[in-house]
Amino acid sequence: MKSVLKVEQIRAAEREAMQNGVEQTFLRMDAALAIADGISARAGDKYAKTAVFCGSGGNGADGLIAASRLHKLGYDVCAYIVGDKNKFDKSALAFAENAGVRIESADKYKGGANIIVDAIFGIGLNRNIDGFAAELIEKLNASKNAFKLAVDIPSGLNADTGEIMGVAFKADVTLSFSCYKLGMLFEKGRDVCGKIVVDDIGVVAKSVIHVFDGEDFEPYVREKSAHKGTAGRVYIIGGCGTMIGAPIMAGASAHAAYLNGAGTVTVCLPAIHRAAAASRATMSMMKFLSDTAEGFIKFDKSELDDIIKSAAAIDIGIGMGNNPDLKRIVKYICENFGGTLIIDADGINAIKGDYTFLKSAKARIIITPHVGEFERLTNKAATVENAAALAREINGIVVLKSATTIITDGREVRLNVAGTPAMAKGGMGDVLGGCITALSCAYNPFDAASVACYRNGMGAERAVSSYAEMMLSPRDVLNYADYAELEK
Repeated sequence: MKSVLKVEQIRAAEREAMQNGVEQTFLRMDAALAIADGISARAGDKYAKTAVFCGSGGNGADGLIAASRLHKLGYDVCAYIVGDKNKFDKSALAFAENAGVRIESADKYKGGANIIVDAIFGIGLNRNIDGFAAELIEKLNASKNAFKLAVDIPSGLNADTGEIMGVAFKADVTLSFSCYKLGMLFEKGRDVCGKIVVDDIGVVAKSVIHVFDGEDFEPYVREKSAHKGTAGRVYIIGGCGTMIGAPIMAGASAHAAYLNGAGTVTVCLPAIHRAAAASRATMSMMKFLSDTAEGFIKFDKSELDDIIKSAAAIDIGIGMGNNPDLKRIVKYICENFGGTLIIDADGINAIKGDYTFLKSAKARIIITPHVGEFERLTNKAATVENAAALAREINGIVVLKSATTIITDGREVRLNVAGTPAMAKGGMGDVLGGCITALSCAYNPFDAASVACYRNGMGAERAVSSYAEMMLSPRDVLNYADYAELEK
C-alpha cells in the first residue's frame, strides 16, 4: 500500500532525507527521469511537439530537467517559463539550455502542443491563482487533443484539502513523487488529477494513511474439509412496509454475499414482504420476521436469538425506514452477538446521536455510512480525521463511503480509490454490505471491509468498459468483480 501524506509531512520527510545525506540534485534528477519516462510510456508519438510549463519553484526546476531528458529522447521540446526568469533555479536553467532545450516566456505559447507538462505550481501553493497564470492554465485545459501530465500535483489543487485555488490544471495523468497527497483523493482532486501514478524518488514518507490497492492482502484459502457450515452463515436483516424494493436490494446484497464466499445466506424481511420476496428468491434462504401493521420489523427477542445463535455475520439496515424498534434491535444484537455486525443505511440513522453503546458491544462492529449518514450520525464533517475518531469511539471499523472511501480502525486509515462515478446511485452500498458481511467470515473486520471496497470498485471499473457508464447497476458490479482471487 502506498502512503498518503499532507504537505508538512512531505516537507519533514524531505528534510530528513537531506539530513541523511541525500542531495537535492539527485532527487531532482530522479524526478525528471520519472517525468520523462512517464511521458514516453503514456503519450504515444515519441517525436511529438511537447510544451513543458515551468514555474519558479521546485516543480519548475524538475520540469526544466525533464525537458532536457525529453529533448535527448527525440521529443520536439520547448520549456515555457511562467514568471520572472531571474527567480528560477539557475542550475536547472543552465542544464536545460546546455542540453539544447528551447526556453521561452509562457506568453509566447501559441498552442498546438501534442504533449503538455504542467510544472508551474507545486504542493506549497497557498493562495488563489489569478492573472496571467490563471489565464494560461485555462488555455492549457482547453487543449482537448493534447496529452496532459501534471508534475507531482496539478497546479492550483490544494495538496491538503483537494480545493481548487481559483483554477486548476486538468491532467490526464498526475505523476506524484514518493506518495499520494491527501488533497488528490478528496473534494475536486479526483476530477483534476486524472490517473495518479506514484513514483518513488528516494524520499521515505511514513504515514498511517494508505491507498489500499489489493497488493498487500493475503488471499483466503479454504481448507479442503470446508463445508457450508464452516464457510460462514450470513444474515441480512432489512425491509419495511413502505420500501417495496427492499426485497430486491436485500437480494442483491445476498447475491454479493454468496459471491464473496458465504456458506449460507438468509435474508430476514418483515412478514408483509412474504409474497413479493418469494417471487424473487434465488439462492438465498428467507426468514420472515414479526412486523407491525405498517410493516416495520418488531423487536422480538426469541426471533433475534434464533438469528444470533447460528450467524457468523449479520448485516442490518437495508430499507428499514423509520422503524421505532430498530435502535432497540441493533442494541440487542450488539450486546448478545459474538460475530461481526455490519450496520448500514437505516440502521445508522436509527442510532444517530446515541451510539456510545457500540463501544462495549460483544459483536465486532463495522459501520458503513455514506457522507450524509456520517454527518447525521456524528454532527461532524465527513473527513479522514473524524472517521478515525468515530472508529476509536465505537471500538470498531468505519467505512465512510464516497468517491474515495475511507476505511479505518481508528489507528490506521486505508483509502479505496477503485471505482467509477457510475457507482453514484442507490443499491451500490447494499451490494457492498453483502460483500463485507461475507468476507468478515474469512478475514478480520478491517481487512474484510478493505477487500470488499476494493473488489467492488474494480468490478465497476471493468463493467463500464462493457456498459454505457450511467447504465451500470449494482449487479453489474458483481458480475465483473474478480472474486476468484479471494480463494487462490
